[in-house]
Amino acid sequence: MTTEKKKLHIFVNQDSHEVETQTISYERVVDLYLGAGQPQSKQYVVKYSHGPSENPSGTLAPSEEVRIKNGMRFRVSGTGES
Repeated sequence: MTTEKKKLHIFVNQDSHEVETQTISYERVVDLYLGAGQPQSKQYVVKYSHGPSENPSGTLAPSEEVRIKNGMRFRVSGTGES
């Protein structure tokens, strides 16, 4: 029996990403959007769609997380506030 984690493919602003968790946080989505190591300099709006039945679509707020599935889509945009 193997302990290898299942990899899920998600999209952040049309860029494909592979993750090994069943849930994803607001902060992780923003990190994927900005690129590794980039500072978060403002607030972002994170919307998602194509999710699992318990959370098919919605908005993700700071410190929240959602369950993900293959092909789930996230859209990150700046709020215009710094």
